[in-house]
Amino acid sequence: CGAAAARDRVARALADLGPGLSDVALRCCCHLEGLEQAERRMGWSARSGKIVLRIALQRLRRHYDETHAAGRMIG
Repeated sequence: CGAAAARDRVARALADLGPGLSDVALRCCCHLEGLEQAERRMGWSARSGKIVLRIALQRLRRHYDETHAAGRMIG
């Protein structure tokens, strides 16, 4: 099923990020939570979320580059 496969791909990407990085990526990129709000909810100091989100996005890029290299991804 297409939806189940998409959920599996997202779950693998978030698992690759690990806790912390996956949390901020999910909150800001999927749930569209603002960075300042995510920082507060996660108990982080002000302006630290930008750095952590940048690292998460770099890791996601690496994950999808490796996934794409392993086989053609549709969508």
